[in-house]
Amino acid sequence: MALVTDILYDQDTGDIACKNGDFVIGDSTLQHQADLLEAGEGEYKQAPTVGVGLQGFLNDEDPAEMLRKIRIQFVGDGLNVSQLKSSDPLNIKANY
Repeated sequence: MALVTDILYDQDTGDIACKNGDFVIGDSTLQHQADLLEAGEGEYKQAPTVGVGLQGFLNDEDPAEMLRKIRIQFVGDGLNVSQLKSSDPLNIKANY
């Protein structure tokens, strides 16, 4: 499993995390996964087809399209998806 490092953001506020006056850098795999799940297509100007748009699937009764889109977006970002289940809560195991 490769360690992907990036500038982290604060989980509570959504702002960039700072410690001792400097940015916090660490493993950002879960942060990248959350960004892909939350963002809808067209939200990233530089990559308009990136994003799952999870909110759009809230009222769907069949999760097959949502799971397909998650797998496509994660693989497109370089993640190896080892588990993807639509249980409550959504269960995803994927690493770079």
